[in-house]
Amino acid sequence: MEKTGLLDRITLGVENIAIGRKELATVGAAEAGLASFMNGLLSAQVVFKEVHDNVANDIGSVILVEQVYLTEERRYCRDTEKGVTASMTAGIVAFDDALRALEIVQDAAAYRNAEATYSHLPEYRYRGMPKDAFHVACLAASTRLNNTLRTPGINDIERQIYDQRSKNMSAAQGAYLVIQQSVLAHDEV
Repeated sequence: MEKTGLLDRITLGVENIAIGRKELATVGAAEAGLASFMNGLLSAQVVFKEVHDNVANDIGSVILVEQVYLTEERRYCRDTEKGVTASMTAGIVAFDDALRALEIVQDAAAYRNAEATYSHLPEYRYRGMPKDAFHVACLAASTRLNNTLRTPGINDIERQIYDQRSKNMSAAQGAYLVIQQSVLAHDEV
């Protein structure tokens, strides 16, 4: 999968969504706004499904696409949306951390050493593996997405996108767990 193309497509999708939302609220531009909004949603939906279908081969793309989506959405937030922008910023930072964890887990010796610093108490573990920055980012993103899914009145396609994004986080976390288990297999008792 070519990452630059994915990131460009998700950026354009968010831009079309934002333009569409603005035009939907503008007299005389509602029809064009709806077209832009729907085009953006459908484009984003395709990208989110594409990275989901390839998660076993490229976990990083799932995280990067989600991070770029949040970054672009944040650009279109109003100044009065402080809580939303703070949540998006936290998500973006968490995905930076997740990408670093993904890089480290690829180096088995380094990850085994890092794993020794994680508590073995259940609250610091995810299915027996260290609940590192990757898991923390995916769990937080899933919580944000699932909270949004509880909001009434969301467009059906938008709801499908939130649902797909949540599935992406779960799939990425599952694929990452497999890598962790493989790297740390020698430590099992």
